[in-house]
Amino acid sequence: MYFTPILPTDMKSNIDEELLWLAEEVCIKSAALGGSHNKIVLNSIKDLLRTTNSYYSNLIESEGTHPLDIEKAMKKDFSNDNRRRNLQFLSIAYINTQKELELMATDVDNIFTKDFVLSIHNNFYTKNGMEPFLDIKHKDSIVKMTPGTLRDYDVYISKHIAPEYTRLDSMFNEFENQYKSIYNLSTKAKKLLYILSSHHRLAWIHPFIDGNGRVSRLFLDTAFVNVKIEGYGLWNISRGLARDNEGYRKHLGFADMQQQGSTDGKGPLSLRGLKYYLKFMLDTSLDQIKFMNENLQLNSLANKIDKFILLANSGLLGIEPFPESSAIILKELLLKGEIARGEVKNIIKKSDRTATAIIKTLIEREYIESDTPKGAIRIRFNTTFASYLMPNLIPDKD
Repeated sequence: MYFTPILPTDMKSNIDEELLWLAEEVCIKSAALGGSHNKIVLNSIKDLLRTTNSYYSNLIESEGTHPLDIEKAMKKDFSNDNRRRNLQFLSIAYINTQKELELMATDVDNIFTKDFVLSIHNNFYTKNGMEPFLDIKHKDSIVKMTPGTLRDYDVYISKHIAPEYTRLDSMFNEFENQYKSIYNLSTKAKKLLYILSSHHRLAWIHPFIDGNGRVSRLFLDTAFVNVKIEGYGLWNISRGLARDNEGYRKHLGFADMQQQGSTDGKGPLSLRGLKYYLKFMLDTSLDQIKFMNENLQLNSLANKIDKFILLANSGLLGIEPFPESSAIILKELLLKGEIARGEVKNIIKKSDRTATAIIKTLIEREYIESDTPKGAIRIRFNTTFASYLMPNLIPDKD
């Protein structure tokens, strides 16, 4: 065994009670987020959070691209600065990979395999614009990384000496054998503990020349979807990890530790270190769920829409004023999720021509969206809008 224990358990294989209780609390509170809004509105919030997830996950690697710049890149508006432009491509690649993995996660029977992990790395690093990130500095030379390929030399990262590259295949055999039992577990709380543990163990294996942190977090997000942790996507853990990056790295380091004596479990790695790490991850999850729960209150969001438009129309936000009745439309979409275009004139008690003009303006400014020129409309949380409605979700831009 290379990296047991898999979970903090006692001599009778009972999972640590404190961790199990915290995991149950995460599952319950996460599921409750899904009942807060119409499903269409929740999907719009998930779209927003993929952008913020990309920002925070890349920020952990000191390469965060502000959501406003990500939004520009999605419209092909790239920076003239080469480095910033490359980071915009990196952010888009992250978002698109996450979307694709979410779809794959619902169909894959077992994601805890070498092939699936390799596919994440390959998927991410073969995206458009990712070529500059394949040139990796190694000692005194530049090595060209092949996407989806295990590293072929030994490395160390800070205090962590990664396993020898010649042992990676056998380590992935253990990774799959240890974690595939997740699909036989009876409760979501136990599955959650397995997921969080696997995130560390994958990072500990350090299978690639570069990109291990991002791949392990993409894997973590995918695992939440794969084992159906309800409500995930309406919060994401990367925001919490980025906000306490020092604590994240410190607790990963605790779980890296070798066994500390005969009372520290039976495996080669520290039982206590894994427990400290898991408690940190669970506490971080609860903090992020609490944050999003506070920001998703329907009455509060409706009031903030009114204030946002009032401030905009007073010239205090530095953006264009809104057409009359915009707040009515946005609040109705917040409540119902989707509205047929023909209904808008009745809701705002204006002519069809006026309603059509307002819809056109709100679509052009990306506060609402529609699949077709005559299709139903739904709310869209662009970065400017979301930064006011959900303070602290998106940081101020220098």
